[in-house]
Amino acid sequence: MSHGQVKSSKNGNAQTPDSPREGSVTPPPPPDGGWGWMVVFASFMIHIVTDGMTYSFGVFYAEFLNYFEEGKGKTAWIVSILVGVTLSSGPISSSFVNRWGCRAVTVSGALLSAVCVTLSALAGNVLTLIFTIGVGAGFGFGLIYLPAIVSVTVWFERYRSLATGIAVCGSGLGTFLFAPITKALITEYGWRGAMAIIGAFILNCVPLGLMFRPVPEPPRTPASEPMLPKSNKSPLKRSQSTEHVVRANGKTDDSDIARLTLSQPALNKPPEQKLHRHSRHGSGIMQRPDVLYQGSMTSLSKFRAPSPERAVVHVMKEEQEERCGWLPCSAESKAALSEMLDLSLLVDPIFILFSISNFLTSIGFYIPYVYTVPMSEALQIENPEYLISIIGVSNLVGRIVLGFISDKPWVNRLLAYNLCLTIAGISTALSMACWEFWGLAMYATTFGFTIGAYVGLTSVVLVDLLGLERLTNAFGLLLLFQGIASLIGPPFAGWLYDALHSYAPGFYVAGATISLSGVILFLIPVIEQRTAQARWAADTALEQI
Repeated sequence: MSHGQVKSSKNGNAQTPDSPREGSVTPPPPPDGGWGWMVVFASFMIHIVTDGMTYSFGVFYAEFLNYFEEGKGKTAWIVSILVGVTLSSGPISSSFVNRWGCRAVTVSGALLSAVCVTLSALAGNVLTLIFTIGVGAGFGFGLIYLPAIVSVTVWFERYRSLATGIAVCGSGLGTFLFAPITKALITEYGWRGAMAIIGAFILNCVPLGLMFRPVPEPPRTPASEPMLPKSNKSPLKRSQSTEHVVRANGKTDDSDIARLTLSQPALNKPPEQKLHRHSRHGSGIMQRPDVLYQGSMTSLSKFRAPSPERAVVHVMKEEQEERCGWLPCSAESKAALSEMLDLSLLVDPIFILFSISNFLTSIGFYIPYVYTVPMSEALQIENPEYLISIIGVSNLVGRIVLGFISDKPWVNRLLAYNLCLTIAGISTALSMACWEFWGLAMYATTFGFTIGAYVGLTSVVLVDLLGLERLTNAFGLLLLFQGIASLIGPPFAGWLYDALHSYAPGFYVAGATISLSGVILFLIPVIEQRTAQARWAADTALEQI
């Protein structure tokens, strides 16, 4: 379903177009193991801590309602802003990762969020918690969230789906563990003591972040870096000559690339090596088009690879950035931020539809996590925090199963994604028909398993729809949309309760938005078919002319 085509090998590995210097414009393959498994472990533990606190926040929410006696809508702003700031800070985090690397950014985020959560124990009102937990801890978690994914994907290619699946499973396990732990801490020390203890616990992300070592560069050998003839041309003249070759006929063939690489040594080095040589702060991790892809690279039988013209223009751009290296902001940081905010995708009908779907899903996604505990308490159900734990463990299983089958060639990933969202939404709406623990436990199991597709399959479905080289752009914009939508859901459900004195309307809204987000994606194959027909008609008309 990709919008482009490249040649594919028999084993399904995606190949770039044939070129004498094919490896010169692509980074070396990751080691697929070694210290990478320690990175997976660190990411797994970080997901336990950060997502465990976020998704079990409904336990604190019930305590805040009783202690501050504020409206449910206003109190819900705490977790909404926490989630919204975490997601919306994705482009900022990516720029920091490019400039300072995953380790420094993760450690900084861990320190910031730990301090803010600890200070929350001194809060005297809901407004203070909105700033300390929502804004402060949210931005800290945003600095942790993106490096925890990126650091895993850059270490793996063949086993990327397995490694990333193990890492993100920490989210489900953290939800399973943190809900009863938080309840026990509140019972023993009060919500202030529990908040201080959890703030100190977040400091564990500091040593875990230090485990995010950069991928070692392959050893340089005469075979990988052959001796090249010296050129008397200045960098500016070389760039001009390159531009002349590209623009002469409007295209560049393989022989042109071969001649260019012989005359320009810069074309013989991977982008990472070039950036590393000229950057003081990092190697531009986020400039890799596959850095946010969470599936196995061997499952990509096709995706649109950069053409030879784009490869040459990419190198010309890098040479220009080398000459502008004295600017205050590093070139790779600017490039990452501009890529994460590429608004050209907003004219793509498929991306627009997918963005609307993500927006609707995010509106209803956090409502069950926030309101399941107070809703169960209103029904006088004992141990309601265990329902959050059930959601967490079923979500863990769902991410593993859905991630495993998504790499199978016989699986339609878009169809699986759509069905999971639709089922998650319908089950959320039907949960209001339950009045005892076991009925709500069945709902929690269904919702937790199916909503795992929302986190685990988003990047792989995006690659299927838009191509691998547009993943970073699309993912960055989606994070912004998700962050904005997360600000709407929980407060709106709280306002509905304040007005109608029932939790049912909030769960109906969550069910409707999530199920609608899955249903509208069934229109994507129709749009793709019409787009293909329009292209065929246009090509036919041109041939007749």
